[in-house]
Amino acid sequence: MGIARRQFLQAGLTSLIGWQFLTRDRVAFAAEQFVRQANATQRKRALLIGINQYDAKEDGNSQNIANGWLPLYGCVNDVELQKELLIHRFGFAPQDIITLTDLAATRTNIANAITEHLVAQTLPDDLVVVHFSGHGSRLGNYNTLVPVDSGLPQNLENLHDITEQEWQGWLQAIATDRILNVIDAGFYYPNVSAIGNFRLRSRIGLKNWQPSTAIDPSDNQPTDNQPSNPKLIGTNLRAASGDMLCADAQWSGFSSGAFTYSLVQQLWQIMPATTIYVVMSNLATTLDRRALHNDNLTIDKQVANMWEVETSKQKAIATSTFASMLPIPDTSSDGVIISSTGDRHTADVYLAGLPIAVLSNYAAGAILNVMDVASIPVERKIINEANNPKPTIELTQPKPKATVQLKSRNGFNGKVEILSDRIGNQQLETGQLLQEVMRAISHNVKLAIAIDIGLSKIERVDATSAFSTLPNIFGVNANEQCADCLFGVQSASYGLFTVGHTPILGSFGSVGESVGVAIKRLQPFLESLLAAKLIRTTENQAATHLDVRVTLKAMIGVDQRSVIVASKSAARASLIPASTDSNTVRTKPINIGDRLECQIENFSEYPLYTRIFCLDPRSKILTPNFISLPYASDGVIPPSGTLTIPYPKTQMSWAVSAPQGMVDIYILICRSPLLQVAKILETSQRQASSLNGLIAIPNPLQVAQALLEDLDHAGKPSAFGKAANISDTWMLDVQQWATFNFNYQVA
Repeated sequence: MGIARRQFLQAGLTSLIGWQFLTRDRVAFAAEQFVRQANATQRKRALLIGINQYDAKEDGNSQNIANGWLPLYGCVNDVELQKELLIHRFGFAPQDIITLTDLAATRTNIANAITEHLVAQTLPDDLVVVHFSGHGSRLGNYNTLVPVDSGLPQNLENLHDITEQEWQGWLQAIATDRILNVIDAGFYYPNVSAIGNFRLRSRIGLKNWQPSTAIDPSDNQPTDNQPSNPKLIGTNLRAASGDMLCADAQWSGFSSGAFTYSLVQQLWQIMPATTIYVVMSNLATTLDRRALHNDNLTIDKQVANMWEVETSKQKAIATSTFASMLPIPDTSSDGVIISSTGDRHTADVYLAGLPIAVLSNYAAGAILNVMDVASIPVERKIINEANNPKPTIELTQPKPKATVQLKSRNGFNGKVEILSDRIGNQQLETGQLLQEVMRAISHNVKLAIAIDIGLSKIERVDATSAFSTLPNIFGVNANEQCADCLFGVQSASYGLFTVGHTPILGSFGSVGESVGVAIKRLQPFLESLLAAKLIRTTENQAATHLDVRVTLKAMIGVDQRSVIVASKSAARASLIPASTDSNTVRTKPINIGDRLECQIENFSEYPLYTRIFCLDPRSKILTPNFISLPYASDGVIPPSGTLTIPYPKTQMSWAVSAPQGMVDIYILICRSPLLQVAKILETSQRQASSLNGLIAIPNPLQVAQALLEDLDHAGKPSAFGKAANISDTWMLDVQQWATFNFNYQVA
């Protein structure tokens, strides 16, 4: 067996990877290593590649780079994010993870690492994760990955790109089918190296190019008119395909691939039953909203482009779960202790399980539980009570070993100090998982506006000065700091763009308007954007303990056929509804004129209270005008009951209206009435001309601040005393409220 296997590997590796990188001795080494591992313990292995330090030069205008590419900021962080995730979430041994970053990530080193670490040592049932973050390119009809030693296409002698055909061929040599291949790079170069507030992970290509040697004599040859589709190995997730763009993003305190952070964050929070389709649709929506919008691609098409699946497996898309590939734990996590210090009462932590909208505003003072990993997996029991015919599942939640408070944070890195321990004399240890108890949000959250570098120097100076006069708003240079929106010009008119440079509808003024006048005119838009930012900080589906499920439905077409847009449950609730609809999502667009319906199910023994906020493509914040007596019982969900909004026995209608684009819906549910929000909205609702549909909130910032005040007053565990009462900070108890985020695209 050993000799035959070695001969097979020698022949296969030679043809797939090529003699230019594998000498006969190295091929023999790989085959010998495989045979030696034949009886070894099966393991999980990873190769993580991240390149920032390309030999690319900036000419002072990052949107017009002379040579067609830029150095990147976030690729090495991508490697760190993935490494910590694999070790602390999925049980990878540190010695089984190889990282190649910056100058080490040459074509030869990458090929050698795949050969020696993956091909030579992987058994058929092993799990392999391969991740590449860096520039991609398009040479001729080939998509390519750009190692650090590859230059520009004009200099063919230094062109060492790895074509997708070669990459997939290298992966074919690995003995297992359980391969997760993640590519955070783009292939399409749009003649600029930065868009909005993002650098692009793509290098200029070369139209007339052919590889010097045949890559694959059969299946992997490209067509004449489009980039080839190489034979797929394992599960393939990529940030971009076709003409999609790939963003290198600057967040608050760190940089990363927008794709990588969104994926890693979801995998910290993922539960075993979550399908790959749900993860990918959430990821596509996040990228569309917080990074680069794709005008020509609906969310479902973006999912298809980012998650490559062989035709024979397409039928299983809807039900495939990550648990079939990754060892998903039975509980989710918001972070992990990566090292303890001193007497082990303080520690350094990673908080990469928090959504980026939350993490960017996460303040010192937040309280988290250190979880008892020994109590995982949790027990499940089916309950059918006589007075509650709905079958439910009771979860025995993992128990906390200690409670810590966040003392400082920089990006996803933080420092915590022990507040109390549940066992006595408890010490903080590396690898202990963290779950939110109280979220801290500063009263001083501000809106950061990137000033487009396409503006003249004097325009940028005037804009910076004008923004400094507005409360809670400040300007930054584009591509230099994290921002929430972008100020620029379109058709000689000043207005606002998303950070991905999509125009915000209605924000552009008349031609000839001065910068100062434009910014004064834009103040209501800016306040609305800041209000939306505050509302987003409350999103906590993965962290909340409320026993609720929310289902958003759409009545589509002339026949008003009912379809589920999405259904979401609280991840850490004690009673989880046993339903195949839980945590599902629909990504197809909804047409203007279709109707929406929200159903909130309360599985607890106490009443809950709700408010709904809609953020439309014009950055307006709207709220239903029919959550009031007698239509929806004042937004109260009775104990063990269901609230349908709008109330089905009335003529109230929640109609989908213009403009086209993506709409965010935030459904907040709280154990206490949201009294301050109700008081502020009362006047607006009373003055509305119609009880049908949604009303625009005239004072959104005041409403958003009142919402955080209500959640702050909803409940502070007395056990934490002064730790839960920090001046200038809203302290939100995750057991008291839930915020579910839904998105739909208006066609």
